[in-house]
Amino acid sequence: MAAKITADGMWRVTYGDIPGLSNEDYKKRLPMRYQQILPGNPKIGEYEVTNIGPYKMHQRLAPKLRVGRILLAADAAHLCNPFGGFGLIGGIADVSDLSQCLPGIHNGNADDEILDKYDEVCSSRHRTVVDRLSTLNFQRLWMNDPESTANNDPWLSTVRKATHDKGIASELQKSSLDLLYDFTQHYNP
Repeated sequence: MAAKITADGMWRVTYGDIPGLSNEDYKKRLPMRYQQILPGNPKIGEYEVTNIGPYKMHQRLAPKLRVGRILLAADAAHLCNPFGGFGLIGGIADVSDLSQCLPGIHNGNADDEILDKYDEVCSSRHRTVVDRLSTLNFQRLWMNDPESTANNDPWLSTVRKATHDKGIASELQKSSLDLLYDFTQHYNP
């Protein structure tokens, strides 16, 4: 992933590499990796590296999102790799859920047990949707042959088909509804 981050032309480049190397080894590999992955296959001298920051990607979920009066949401509750934006989407879904739960309690429409349901639903959503999809995105980084990945990856194939098939495009859009949950169904009768 490459993104221009300043008006004067600085870019941030994020990519997968062999795990477990030293920072010095990653610095030595950087020119080769840039030449492999960036458009135009830039060579040393065609760019300036101002910083290198290797990090280990990981997926995590807190054991509980509610303990007494303490609630966790978004990055405090779960972490996932940045490719695909699922951490952001999962965090927004958590806050959306709390925007139903907390006013329900405040207005007397729900007991605080609804927050146990919040814990259950959000944890399940992270395991079954957010974590699963962000892990698949992470695994795509490690595919050795980008052309083969582009041609053989089932999700990428579906996205390509959706550009010409409105039915498939509609199904892809509806799949984002997997993140939504109606907590008002747990309001008091």
